[in-house]
Amino acid sequence: MDRTEDVIRGRQTRVFVRSGEPEEDWAETLIGRVFRPLRDRFSDRLAWFWFSRYGEFSDELDDCEVGNISSEYMRPRAGGGLSHRSMRFRYSIADGHLEEFEQYAKQLIDEHGYRISDFRPYDFVADAGSDRFLGVEHRLPGRVEQRARLVTQFYMASSRLVLDALVGPDADGRYRLETNDDLHQNPRGSTFQSIHHLFCNITGTPTDVYVFQKSGLDIIGFGTYISAPPAPPGGWDGSTAYAIWY
Repeated sequence: MDRTEDVIRGRQTRVFVRSGEPEEDWAETLIGRVFRPLRDRFSDRLAWFWFSRYGEFSDELDDCEVGNISSEYMRPRAGGGLSHRSMRFRYSIADGHLEEFEQYAKQLIDEHGYRISDFRPYDFVADAGSDRFLGVEHRLPGRVEQRARLVTQFYMASSRLVLDALVGPDADGRYRLETNDDLHQNPRGSTFQSIHHLFCNITGTPTDVYVFQKSGLDIIGFGTYISAPPAPPGGWDGSTAYAIWY
């Protein structure tokens, strides 16, 4: 499959959940209600797929028409503005099955009270093969496509593991991830802690933990370079990064 075919076949949508969805299992329940049935029905026709969860300001999106999503899918955010919770779903489906696939996706989304603005093309080579995922030494002819395929395969393997670890539905129609009782290796009860550990061992990548502080007050917070903790009035005065080897 050459690059042109890959780009044409890449598709995406963004699925929003209602503001009242429970915090602890909103993503797992969406995965169980929508993404797993889609994967099951089209497993032999999906070239690749992956999904990821987000909670963001309502005006930060460039992969959907967020203005078409009604207010019941938005939540007031501390400090003003609106936020939402959503999941990206990106996929490549075999020729001749796209319309059927997206019709079934829309049916599942509507049936369970979720919302999307549209389905649209997704250039996975431009995304997963971008400089974000490709170091300077390897920005050579042909390497962009190669890296994009490897990164996408990694995303798909991670998504397939989540589907395999999914438990449910329960009596209330909710889903969750499996519980792991090897608490020495998985102290939070998540199998993915061991997978995370091996990923760090394989790649040698630490997790940078930032400690945030407010001068003159006995207030500190912990976060990452992407996700800071909620700030006190006036904002944080500084932060210090520590490399944690998982």
